[in-house]
Amino acid sequence: MLAQADQKERRMHVGIATGFQHQSGNEVDDRQFLKEDLDMAVEAEGLGFESIWVTEHHFSNYSISPSPLQSLAYLAGRTKQVKLGTQVVVLPWNDPVRVAEQALWLDNVTEGRLLLGFGRGLGKMEYDGLRVDINQTRQLYREHAELIITALETGVIEGGERTKQPRRELRPRPFRSFEGRIFGSAGSPESVRTVAELGIGVLIINPEPRANLGVDVDTYHQVWGETHSARRSAPAPMLSGTIFVDESSDRAKEMSIKYHRVNFRAAVKNYGMAEESFGTTKGNEFYAKMRISPEKIEEMAENTAKVMPAGNPTEVIEALERINADLNLQGFFPHFHFGGMPREEAKRNMRLFADKCLPEVKSWPCEGTLDGLSRELQTS
Repeated sequence: MLAQADQKERRMHVGIATGFQHQSGNEVDDRQFLKEDLDMAVEAEGLGFESIWVTEHHFSNYSISPSPLQSLAYLAGRTKQVKLGTQVVVLPWNDPVRVAEQALWLDNVTEGRLLLGFGRGLGKMEYDGLRVDINQTRQLYREHAELIITALETGVIEGGERTKQPRRELRPRPFRSFEGRIFGSAGSPESVRTVAELGIGVLIINPEPRANLGVDVDTYHQVWGETHSARRSAPAPMLSGTIFVDESSDRAKEMSIKYHRVNFRAAVKNYGMAEESFGTTKGNEFYAKMRISPEKIEEMAENTAKVMPAGNPTEVIEALERINADLNLQGFFPHFHFGGMPREEAKRNMRLFADKCLPEVKSWPCEGTLDGLSRELQTS
């Protein structure tokens, strides 16, 4: 049974994210790049960041991160107390039994440090390479999420119209609830409804102005209220994105645009956003309006950079304050290394934020759920 989910007032959670975004060219091989990105993530704990989040992507330099839970298992062994999050596990690409087993194993050995973000993916190139029908994305996401969420609470997995999973007890068993520790990426109105119905929090990938977001926070809360008991409160959202901070405001904004151009071109290629077929597959029709004409790519890259926090420390704090006032967040976990920026620049970026911005942002009050909510496990 669900116990009273009283959310105590807590302070803003601030972590970091890495997508192992290898746009640094051939002068840095994959082995070296991975080592440097992992070392930077480990350093973040000592700087005061509270979590490390890892993405999932396949087959391109946009992100050489095929297994976020595997990466987090490595980071678990090199860190002491930071939480470890997936941004995201793309559920249609993964067997739900394996996701549930790996999540339970990692949560057990880290004494409950795991945070889970789920998503359904958008890149047809990745779907084709993994031999998954992109036209089934919405159904697969919903079914896999339901199986995994139930398994993480009960220790048992079974069912599914497509999966047809025979009943099995999972080992290791869950030792604490994931209530309040699971989030779903929601970039379209239908995804927002699904995330609310699943009873998980919203993970916002980029800090677009609320009017431009596919995430309608009001709809999320409305659907949550229609679906769940009044005793069960919706978790406040989590936000990722990028940050570029420098003592020089002009330099920060100039460099942010420079590296976002590189990163945006890689994203357009990875997702096929300039192709005629983008947004035409079943379940992805909402994204058709986001198709980009090839001649508009540079302009859109610059526009994307302009909505990301960039500037001197005061300006970055003010930007985060505006975003938080709009979305009522419980945490941020930005990328500090993106777009092929030199490693030393990325470290400087992260360290300056930790020194000049992190204490202030971590002092902001919020309704936090990342330590889990009161829930009795339903293990069989």
